[in-house]
Formats: sequence, structure tokens, C-alpha cells
Amino acid sequence: MANFDVSSVRRADGTPFGRTLTKALRDAGFTYDNRHRRVGYTGSGRPRLPFTYLGADDKAGPNYTSQPAVHSCYEV
Repeated sequence: MANFDVSSVRRADGTPFGRTLTKALRDAGFTYDNRHRRVGYTGSGRPRLPFTYLGADDKAGPNYTSQPAVHSCYEV
């Protein structure tokens, strides 16, 4: 279980993945609680997601807790 803000994960053009990401997480066996921004995984093996990491944007500004944050950029 971990805190995870879906809005911090972005496409290469900077737009959020939104439901595409949460669907991919659930399809891979994760649980995601949008209200509390929690992601979890129980199971054996290493889950696989269809995303490739491209880098991060350190100018994202504060996150939902008002702490400095970055946006991670991925492509499908």
C-alpha cells in the first residue's frame, strides 16, 4: 500500500493519463482508491504495466498535500 496521486503521471505531451492509468493498474492486479490516493498490490510475481518512462517535469509545482512535486512522463 502506498500513497499515489494519479494526476502526477503524464503523457509525453503533458496531459494526465487519468482513467487510462487507473484501468491499466487494475488490469495488472493493483487496487486504487482515488478518494484517499492509495495504490496497493497483493499477489505473487512482478506486475507489468504497458508504459515506458520518458522522464520527469520538475516544474510541476505543489501536489495535493502542498509539497513540491514532479510530474512523471510516460508513453504507452
